[in-house]
Amino acid sequence: MRSHLRTYAPRHQLSVALRSGFTLVELLVTIAIIALIVALLLVAIPQIQRQSRSAVCLSNQRQLNQGFVLYYSDNAGRFMGVDTGLTSWDWVQGQSNLNGNGYETENALKQGRMWSYISENPAVYKSPFDPFSSFQRLRTYSFNAFISTGEGPMWGGPPNWQVNTMGKIPLPSETLVTALEYDHRGYNINGFGISVTGDSIWIDKIAAWHPGHFNVSFADGSVLSYRHAARQDIIDYYMTLPQNGVYWPGPDYEWVRRKMAPGMFQ
Repeated sequence: MRSHLRTYAPRHQLSVALRSGFTLVELLVTIAIIALIVALLLVAIPQIQRQSRSAVCLSNQRQLNQGFVLYYSDNAGRFMGVDTGLTSWDWVQGQSNLNGNGYETENALKQGRMWSYISENPAVYKSPFDPFSSFQRLRTYSFNAFISTGEGPMWGGPPNWQVNTMGKIPLPSETLVTALEYDHRGYNINGFGISVTGDSIWIDKIAAWHPGHFNVSFADGSVLSYRHAARQDIIDYYMTLPQNGVYWPGPDYEWVRRKMAPGMFQ
């Protein structure tokens, strides 16, 4: 007689077989984890992009600052001009801005004294935060109008502040050289400056395109992302008003005012 042998799988193998698929709870947990990771990435990516653009912006200002110093070294210790066509030695040569509707051409950059010192790279003149197209605005940055042949005295600066040599800057590490400027007239005309007499008048306005910060450089070659004290919505309002002579008091005005010509006035 043939015997019939019945075989049984070990208990642990049966357990593995029964658990070979995901349960509904496990699927829900997995989906929740994936959703959380995606949400974190959606939050982190814009922040990473802003930090990357800020690094480029600060690098641009550092290169412009270095060009300013190199020109100084090559020209008997005298600065290039910080206006936009006032003199033949200005850093850029601005174009006509008839009725406030003008724009800057690349020739304005090429004909300026800065061009050869930044390897003839037009990208250095424009911040990655600038929301305008390249046709509308080729240049984002402006120089401190209180330095060199700028317009400082007409904005309340001391008459002797029109310095042409580094040795005449009392506090280089505290003196602004470049900033992002928003000039509503089409492009950044002349240097950057504000009233320094304490009346809280912004003759020119720092561009509010970098959320939470103003990117600037100083006469000693350093750069800084200054975290402004005002809320971003207030900055957005005052720094984009379509006129000069904006009255806006506060700690941010005081900070900029004291960085225009430190050591020369209080």
